[in-house]
Amino acid sequence: MINFDSASSQLRQLQDKEISAVELLESYLDRIDRFNPTYNLVVAFDRDRARDDAEEVDRRRARGEQLGPLAGLPITIKDSFEVTGMPATCGLEGLRDHRPKRDADAVTLLREAGAVIFGKTNLPAGASDWQSFNPVYGLSRNPWNPERTVGGSSGGAAAAVAAGFTSFELGSDIGGSIRIPAHFCGVFGHKPSYAAVPLRGHIPPPPGMLHQPELGVAGPLARSATDLAALMGVLSTARLCAARHEHLRDFRIGVWMGHGAYRVDGAYRQALEAFIEDLRQAGANVSAVSLPVDPAESYETYLQTLFAIVGAPAPQEAEAFESLAAQDETGIAAKLGRYMRTTLGEWFGLAEKREHLFRAWAEYFADYDVLLCPAVPVVAFPHMAEGSGVHSDQLFRRVTIDGQPAPYLDFTWQGLATVANLPATVMPTGRLVDGLPTGIQIIGPYREDLTPIRFAELAEQVMGGFAPPSDLA
Repeated sequence: MINFDSASSQLRQLQDKEISAVELLESYLDRIDRFNPTYNLVVAFDRDRARDDAEEVDRRRARGEQLGPLAGLPITIKDSFEVTGMPATCGLEGLRDHRPKRDADAVTLLREAGAVIFGKTNLPAGASDWQSFNPVYGLSRNPWNPERTVGGSSGGAAAAVAAGFTSFELGSDIGGSIRIPAHFCGVFGHKPSYAAVPLRGHIPPPPGMLHQPELGVAGPLARSATDLAALMGVLSTARLCAARHEHLRDFRIGVWMGHGAYRVDGAYRQALEAFIEDLRQAGANVSAVSLPVDPAESYETYLQTLFAIVGAPAPQEAEAFESLAAQDETGIAAKLGRYMRTTLGEWFGLAEKREHLFRAWAEYFADYDVLLCPAVPVVAFPHMAEGSGVHSDQLFRRVTIDGQPAPYLDFTWQGLATVANLPATVMPTGRLVDGLPTGIQIIGPYREDLTPIRFAELAEQVMGGFAPPSDLA
């Protein structure tokens, strides 16, 4: 079925005129009309403009005109990005009627490359959760199991790719928001190096703001690593170095499976270890390593930086955490409330700590090309209490790790790459846990995004990659 083909394969079929852009668009719309009522992934449409754009691509292709590198590919966009012709709500009631007059910069790059944008995908309110529910559009369900989360905040985006609802997707990531949904939904996702892809027109920050917050990035989700490389070629406004190697055997691969706060559920860990053993059997040079940074200190630096960003425009969130501190035996509420009140002097101190992290990781990548590690401690978990987008709503939620409850707000793995501005790719391992996909995180050197993507591409060639959810295939 063409809807589950990679974007690269679909593009070849368009170029060879085996299918028209209009036909491909209609195949996606028909599929969404059939299945989306169950999963609630695509939440807004601009069908008329998309049909006009697809017809124009077909006319220009018939005339033999030069077309953009994505010409005719129908796509959806995460609802945190402003897209003209559709609402941009970020799942917030106060933005229910926000209709931007200008596309986000990354969306403009995709349009200019010829992509046909027809819809928006769901996300958590304020892009602030690891499940995708909001008061505007409701709850999104995982195409592998409707009782499980799609992840967040690019949850609808990753699930739409997995469900065969779009050729590819544009997501964003500050707290694992591309990588966690990619892992939960069994697709490929790439968190770029910081500032490689423009973020103007993304919410948050509020509409109209021009600066790019620290840590936050925009990046692609797709059904193959080859697609990720092609999409980064369109989306990146910074020069990206070529991949370090072209053969799997040439990569120097470090593996770190964590300790202390960096926990992994046993069944998920076994899936990753089996994948890594298959890499070894395929001739890859894999070594267990120690991190070049103190993982606990790195995580606290990340957490304070992140919640300083979150708390600065929303002092009421700090107050909410502080009011709950006495009820919270984990100490997370008091800590996050304090981090949300980070002073300017403390912010400069965090910047200095991050500079040390940048240099330590640069030394690591002098000896290794990638680091393999989990994406998050667990596979997709059951839906939890529906929240308002306020982080304190998540304080008393728990996930299950090796049969024991663990704090929902104490995920650590996503911060390793983010705090150090590093690129990180998640790819499916092909192994299921409880019928749910498992992904592995591939961290690469700063501004060398094509290195972890190329590694994923080579691993995909040896061990396979995306597989569609059985109920939707």
